[in-house]
Amino acid sequence: MKPNLFKYSVLSIGIVSAMGITATAIAAESSVGSAPTINNVATATYNIGNVAQTPVISNTVTVNITQSAAFSLTADNADGNTADDFNKNLAVTPQGRVLFEHTLTNTGNIEDSYKLALSQGGNIPGITPQNVGNYDLTNTNVTYVVYNANNVQIRSITVAGTNLQNSSIALKPSEYAKITISAKTANNVGGALQNLTLTAESAFIATAEPSKAVLTNVDNSTTKLPVFKIDSSIDGTLDLNNPNDVVTYIITVTNDGTAPYSTDAQGITVISNLPAGLRLANSPNASVSNNASINTGKGGAGTGSANDSITVTLLNLPVGDTATIRFDVQRDADESSAIVKGTVNHAIVKLDLGADSGIMYDTTDSTDSNQNTALYYPTTHDSERTDGIANSAIGGDSAAPLTANQRAFSIAGATKKEIPTTTSSTTLVTHSAVITNTGKEVEGDQLGELKFTITPEANNKVIVVAGSVELVYDPDGNPNTNNSVTYTITSDANGDYDIVNANPGPGAPAWTGMSPGSTATINYKTQSTNAALNTTENIIITVVPGGTDAPTITNNTVKNETTVKGLVLNKQQALNIGCQANAILTFSANSISAQPGNCIVYKISAFNNFSTADSRFTFTNTVISDAISQFANKAMVLTTATTPSFEIKLDDIANATATPLTNKYSAALDTNKVGGTVTSLAPQNYAAMMFAVRINPEGAEVNVP
Repeated sequence: MKPNLFKYSVLSIGIVSAMGITATAIAAESSVGSAPTINNVATATYNIGNVAQTPVISNTVTVNITQSAAFSLTADNADGNTADDFNKNLAVTPQGRVLFEHTLTNTGNIEDSYKLALSQGGNIPGITPQNVGNYDLTNTNVTYVVYNANNVQIRSITVAGTNLQNSSIALKPSEYAKITISAKTANNVGGALQNLTLTAESAFIATAEPSKAVLTNVDNSTTKLPVFKIDSSIDGTLDLNNPNDVVTYIITVTNDGTAPYSTDAQGITVISNLPAGLRLANSPNASVSNNASINTGKGGAGTGSANDSITVTLLNLPVGDTATIRFDVQRDADESSAIVKGTVNHAIVKLDLGADSGIMYDTTDSTDSNQNTALYYPTTHDSERTDGIANSAIGGDSAAPLTANQRAFSIAGATKKEIPTTTSSTTLVTHSAVITNTGKEVEGDQLGELKFTITPEANNKVIVVAGSVELVYDPDGNPNTNNSVTYTITSDANGDYDIVNANPGPGAPAWTGMSPGSTATINYKTQSTNAALNTTENIIITVVPGGTDAPTITNNTVKNETTVKGLVLNKQQALNIGCQANAILTFSANSISAQPGNCIVYKISAFNNFSTADSRFTFTNTVISDAISQFANKAMVLTTATTPSFEIKLDDIANATATPLTNKYSAALDTNKVGGTVTSLAPQNYAAMMFAVRINPEGAEVNVP
């Protein structure tokens, strides 16, 4: 914001009119001046004797008075812009208060008075909508404190916003008034913008040049407050036939950062009053995150004597943060009312927004008459679901109905396998996962009741072989009974495998679902094409429960890992100064320096890094070669026929540091290379080729790569 001032010229009003000159207003100052004069003439009378003489008139002396009225009105809030006449983007809660700061200064040399006025609306460039004002001027207070040129307070006055129009501030030259508007908003919800216009009118300039007498500042506030997403969910299935069975309620409260007007929240209260028929467990294991406090009580709807409510206090949530509340519940056997399937446990969030804004009451229960979020949020920014499906809307709340049956199942048995960089039909790798029916009802005999997906991670080079998915069903879940049967299964258009569609393989009966305690092992084959060596790629199997009273599964995925294995080739070198065939050598991959006539011994190790003894992954006909063009004009490859002589060897070795003892695989030198073929290299086995070169005696010192 910048000063809004007006200044007029120092010419007298009459001269201005006569010359056709008009005053102009600039953003910095508003003023008007005049130049009145004092013409002073003296007279004298005198006598000579008794005779009166002619009166005498003196010469005229003139005083030219320069006076000007000038004043400024500045918008003083720190909004990041000092170059305009606006206080912009100040935060305010619904029906709350916001303080706007201004300074009115008499920058002229005469005393002047200024009439102040507040009005709704006003336009600010770049802010839409324009000219919208939602302020309660009756309950808005305006305080102005007058200071003299020495910054000493002279007086202070407070008036209501509606009475400001009748207020006038008299300021002597260089005096100024600090104006604070405690603006009370009205009918504003989250995200709403509201403008307020302050005007100051100079009494002197209003007489001299009315069109230049008024300066204006526009104040703007944005309605901000926390926006809560509340979710009440259940971990587990409550067995209604067992009063000691326990399930965990999980309540999460998120300060929804997707709302553009959301702000940090402090001092939140969260309440969960259990419905009739439920009570806190004997050991409720009540916990809350974010360093808040949690207490148990008897605020629930039941009539029993046990605790049936929890209250969380002193909860703080920055924008985008989530607090998690957990507590265990069980059936209250002492209550006459029976808990029923579909019962919903609601959660309440309360936040005191201050004396003006009041207490906001948000809940997952749309029928709760205490809920008042309509006073605080836009219409679509608070909604409730009670079907257990996450509410993705801004400020959307959700609560899951009680899962009170005997359905339950799990998935486990993630596998880790190895695969070549490129597979063939004989080197495909099979992964699996095991679904177990841990409940007491048949699963997967109804459409949509039990599905699973098989999803490779993005950009995988290891993928599922089309048509390779099968289910191996074990009716009693005991692999030792040897009564498993196999079914094939294909995915639908959405990529879901619904086990109700399992097709019986040879000798298998028609599919009738998974009996309690049974298992279904998901098998699928994977293939690879040009996969990167030593990388690990993952495929996720996700179980998707559905149907009536679908169970909640906390861990519904397994991640099968496939590591790409193959041939690892490592080249090392050693300096053999005397070119001795039996010299003790130290091999390294580092650069070395050699002199003409020195010998360099190379060792090339080949390693099959598959970790398991799988005959499919034994390498055949592994050709190891080293092009002699790399030594052209610099060194000569040595053989048993050269002087000095050095045998080329290619043999199996025990480990990475060993050297070949013989030329088992008949490595040799030809016109292009030193090389040989290892006929068979099993997983975790090594082979190595070793040969030497002699640096040309006439050559200069070189760094051998």
